[in-house]
Amino acid sequence: MSAEMVMVKMSASYKGMLQPGQIIRPLVKQSDIPQLVNRIFGLTTVSVKELNSYDDKNFHIKVESTINNPHIKEIFPNGYVLKILNSMDSMNEKLVDAQNEAMLFLHSRGFNVPEPQKNIHGTFKTLERFSMSSDELVKNNVNEQLCGLHIVRLLTFIEGKILHQVPYTAELSFECGAYIAKLDNELKDFPNEDLKLRKFLWMLDSIPELSKYVYAVKDEKCIQLVQEILEAWKLNVMPEIPGLEKGVLHGDFNEQNIIVNAKPCEPITFHIDGLLDFGDMQYSCYLFEIAIGIMYQMVDVKCMPPSDAGGYMLAGYLTQRSLSETEWNILKECVAARFAQSLVMGAYSYDQDPGNEYLLITAAKGWDILFHFWNTPKEDIISHWKKIIKSYKNKN
Repeated sequence: MSAEMVMVKMSASYKGMLQPGQIIRPLVKQSDIPQLVNRIFGLTTVSVKELNSYDDKNFHIKVESTINNPHIKEIFPNGYVLKILNSMDSMNEKLVDAQNEAMLFLHSRGFNVPEPQKNIHGTFKTLERFSMSSDELVKNNVNEQLCGLHIVRLLTFIEGKILHQVPYTAELSFECGAYIAKLDNELKDFPNEDLKLRKFLWMLDSIPELSKYVYAVKDEKCIQLVQEILEAWKLNVMPEIPGLEKGVLHGDFNEQNIIVNAKPCEPITFHIDGLLDFGDMQYSCYLFEIAIGIMYQMVDVKCMPPSDAGGYMLAGYLTQRSLSETEWNILKECVAARFAQSLVMGAYSYDQDPGNEYLLITAAKGWDILFHFWNTPKEDIISHWKKIIKSYKNKN
């Protein structure tokens, strides 16, 4: 059976939602990458470095100047990212097409984002099955029948530091808010019906699904906290979702995906210079985009109180977009829900992939920050954020 026929068969049962115990991460070895790149893209690899990822496999590769691909005219100087998509998202080719089209769209509008490259067949993706030996399957605790098909793509590598690697400042948090608001506004001109149909676990719309994974959290106090947040979501947020403004979102505006750079004349002053990873693109509430961004700012910031970073990010966001009274009223629950989502799914994913410390990044400080944030009255949080917004406006 051809890969395309298998894809159709798998798509017929595709539910779009990860189930407990399901293995979707590609089981591919770094040593396989040079041959794969040469066969699919006609490029000769000289270096391979695996990058952090949750459910996919990403590799930063650099290649020789020789090109055996009529669709690539010149080598990108910073190298490329070879993306091997998880088996669940690989079942939805239209979704991958939408992500590629969105990156090309934003690139044409002046945003510094990865640019998809065509393979030797003249397409932006190909479908591959990766086989492993019996010993490797046992080592990875995977049944051979679970080794699915994976979409493979090549994107240009965006040079720079990630936000996580540099000191946060009020100005940088402000820039983050303004940037994601501008991007959301730009994507209003990118209508895509396939994204409207997408439902997956990392959407804030899917918060109720977290109850299936809470078992991976071992601390009873943390479990109780998550349950409180889920109940607040059900009571306060869900009734408002139908009336919230919606559009195409990036969906994962975090410190690992934001590229920053400094000017030679100001080597310690960093500014946003690009954005990575469009794998969580979705059609959902604009409020969720800024809530996700605030959560990751809060968990990663070191030079100011976590809540302050959220205030400066909102100050930037509000220069490009506005928040309705309803959105202000449920913003705390949305930020807390993303905390819970990241912490619970991080614990669950680590159970499935022990040793992948990237999965526990949020947990390092996240639980403590979430406890403090959730136990602070909503009116105090919103009042504090609005004071920061007002002071930033007066300052500038």
